[in-house]
Amino acid sequence: MTTVSSLGVMLTRYDAAALPGAFDMLEAAGAAHVEINPALLHAIVNGRPHTPVVNQIVAALQGRPLGVVLHAPLSLNLMDDTNAAIQRSVGEASLEIAAALGARRMVVHPGWIETSRLRLERDALMARERDGLRALGDVAASAGVTLCLENMPTNEDYADGSLINHGLDCRSVAAQVAAVDHPNVAATIDVSHAYIASRCQGFTLTDQLCALAPVTRHMHLHDSFGKVPTLPRPRAGETLAYGMGDLHLPLGWGDLPWETALTGLPLPDEVSLTLEITPRYATAETLADSVTRARALAARLTGTARRAAAE
Repeated sequence: MTTVSSLGVMLTRYDAAALPGAFDMLEAAGAAHVEINPALLHAIVNGRPHTPVVNQIVAALQGRPLGVVLHAPLSLNLMDDTNAAIQRSVGEASLEIAAALGARRMVVHPGWIETSRLRLERDALMARERDGLRALGDVAASAGVTLCLENMPTNEDYADGSLINHGLDCRSVAAQVAAVDHPNVAATIDVSHAYIASRCQGFTLTDQLCALAPVTRHMHLHDSFGKVPTLPRPRAGETLAYGMGDLHLPLGWGDLPWETALTGLPLPDEVSLTLEITPRYATAETLADSVTRARALAARLTGTARRAAAE
């Protein structure tokens, strides 16, 4: 049986001076941890931890019950041979910050790469990413952190043909984690990412999630309509108006079939969950409502809902 060890919320305010108020709001909503991208707080400078900012985060967390999950910078790309040295430095700096904050999980993304390159050089690029994950996995082990490789959504870069990511297919993420074969490298399931990619590429959502679940240690929950973003140069707010793209909405705002998606996933014995709601939609009310909804969904992961129905 799966246990949900922690239900948290992504940081909603990326201003180091405003962290106490942001943490207050998350605690009031019922979050047990906060997920933080250190780059958005300017906590990494030129591949090194920016100690004054890291200390501010530590101080703002002091005395609070909030745990921490770290989300590595979105540009961290272990397929990037042009910027290999700084990519490794940013990954290691992120792990150093994770250790300083007491985080035990760090989310990382598979590499976005030119579409033609992945088609022509897939084996070499996948091997490069595996080597990078193993190397960071060794650093993570010394910090007591598990890296969690996340599946990706179909986005504008994929839609226009410029970039592609093997992580659009949860089966590829699962195979990559298995091939890395490192005790400190696992996966993150992002349910909405899988929903968008599945509808675009003709996958079955439940098949995708079930393929990745056995190697998963962390999950992202947020809502969407499963639509590929195809608007030319959308203005602020227009992607929501059209329901397109990776919107990171509060739970219940989109049409993701949560109960079907999360029931019966073959997860390991323990996972953590983060509500990844974009700051523009994150209010005290939307966060509290999403936490309540997420707790009900967590029962489907743990089997509680199925047992109650059987009784």
